[in-house]
Amino acid sequence: MIPTHGVDEMKGTFELDDRDLIDHDLDYYLKQINSNNALLMEISKAGLEKFLEDEFYFSAGCFLLQGSVGSCINLGIHIVTAHGLQKPPDHHTIFDMLISCKVIPSDLGPKLKSLISIRDRLVNLDPELDPLTVFGAIRHNLSDILAFQKHVLKWLQPTQ
Repeated sequence: MIPTHGVDEMKGTFELDDRDLIDHDLDYYLKQINSNNALLMEISKAGLEKFLEDEFYFSAGCFLLQGSVGSCINLGIHIVTAHGLQKPPDHHTIFDMLISCKVIPSDLGPKLKSLISIRDRLVNLDPELDPLTVFGAIRHNLSDILAFQKHVLKWLQPTQ
């Protein structure tokens, strides 16, 4: 699926020579996005009140959002390194690199970076993270994750 080239491991990148493993990883992350987003849509439909009052909905929403954004990050790392570029120094840089490689459009990068900031706060159990911010991301930003997935799938298609 991903075009491979020789990449210098000493420069912080890795060789993509195990096609089955790479394809399996990409498939796994794409499926994670699909399944997580389907559940996140159900949480969104249940509404803000349910999200704030029901610890199960809140915890599930946080976990699923973190997983979807994490899958975007991992897909981005695979694609960037497949282009022979160094592994990005941080997660935010991945999307700048994907824009420069013409995998995603420039207007999608900042939206995904915003989601990474929320994900990072979830991962670090930031006590200052407002539940309204998390619900807002679930309610209003799932389309950005799906747009990312669409562009990745388009990029993975062989050119004719």
